[in-house]
Amino acid sequence: MRRTIVVSSFALVLLAPSRGAAQALQSFEDLALRINLGDQLQVEDQSGVKATGRLTRLTRDDITIRTDAGEKYFTSETVREVAVRGYLLRRSALIGAGVGAVLGALAVCTHRGGGECIVTGPIGAAPFGAGVGLAIGALHSRMRTIYRAPENRASVPRSRDAIGGQASLLEDLALRVNLDDRLRIEDQSGVSTTGRLTRLTRDDITIRTDAGEKRFTRETVRQVAVRHQPLRMAVLIGAGAGAAFGAVAACTGPKREECIDGPIMAGAFGAGLGLAVGALIHRTTIVYPEPEKRTFVSPAISRDSVGVRVSLRW
Repeated sequence: MRRTIVVSSFALVLLAPSRGAAQALQSFEDLALRINLGDQLQVEDQSGVKATGRLTRLTRDDITIRTDAGEKYFTSETVREVAVRGYLLRRSALIGAGVGAVLGALAVCTHRGGGECIVTGPIGAAPFGAGVGLAIGALHSRMRTIYRAPENRASVPRSRDAIGGQASLLEDLALRVNLDDRLRIEDQSGVSTTGRLTRLTRDDITIRTDAGEKRFTRETVRQVAVRHQPLRMAVLIGAGAGAAFGAVAACTGPKREECIDGPIMAGAFGAGLGLAVGALIHRTTIVYPEPEKRTFVSPAISRDSVGVRVSLRW
């Protein structure tokens, strides 16, 4: 069992998705709906020099990231490639399930034999492999290319809905939401509609609801909120709690030869349980209009001291 676990983990690292994406954008203006403020980016200029940092500013003509050496500014003409750091939980889980199923079949067929090993091995090992894949995917980030400059830049026309000019829905929302994000839009009459973002321009926003697509103009939108699910954090908490419980149960019991296997198996189970819990909970954040920051000052008086309490809310 211990050998199977080691081989499974090593295979997951080798089969993990490599850097790059099948289809990278060729329009610099479309970047805004693929990345958000604070995302970790890697920007490569035309000379091949790469810089890594967090996004602080993006317009139709330039991009700025904050690196360890300070802010670095690039124009759209000097950018060759942009990649964003992310965690591919779903793909890692699928790869883990596949690797676990294959190794489970090999292990059972080697020791027991018979035709049933082809079925019983994968059924028992696939969920465990998926849990290991989730844990590795939550810990191991990848740079995914989302923009690659076309060879002939002049062939890519500028969009009239690009960021810039007067204030617009696109300018206010593009760096706070991404395509396919789940949004809740409230119109001026107070009616709320929930759906996934399919289109965003300067003057309108379109979401896909259960009843079909619904379009809102800039004048009819009162509020926009985005829903986020803490999947990665839930997986990490579940894997950590499971590994700790497995270590206590296996390393303090009479069968201490399973002291290494116990935390790994319990951690994989905890990662899967954490994913399920993370999918059930969500956090909704208002992104339009941007909430105003308010400062509250109040006296703080106790038996031994007198002071002032200052709090900032947004």
